[in-house]
Amino acid sequence: MRNVWLGLALAPYLAVAGVDAWMHERGRRVPRIEQWLHAALAAGMTAFLAAVFVGHAEIAFAALAAFLAFLAWDELGFHRSIASSERRVHVISWVLLAAFVAAWWWIDLR
Repeated sequence: MRNVWLGLALAPYLAVAGVDAWMHERGRRVPRIEQWLHAALAAGMTAFLAAVFVGHAEIAFAALAAFLAFLAWDELGFHRSIASSERRVHVISWVLLAAFVAAWWWIDLR
């Protein structure tokens, strides 16, 4: 049942992340270095989620920290001049990621 609740908490973030990925593919040309950075973000998120779902909190926190560092680099380095619609999607995704982390804390860490 734990993984069901975590999956339900994660679904909104994944939906918005999918919209963001679609916007990158359709809305603007993404430079090669930013593509590599997005690959690092995907790897960090994958490691974070895998660790959360198998119950390895220490690994999850490390992967989340790496993801957030790459996210800050991506936002500060490449997203300063993006369209406001894409910026809104990013902010919504951050809020939903924070909600997932809060749900994870509530389910596993409190």
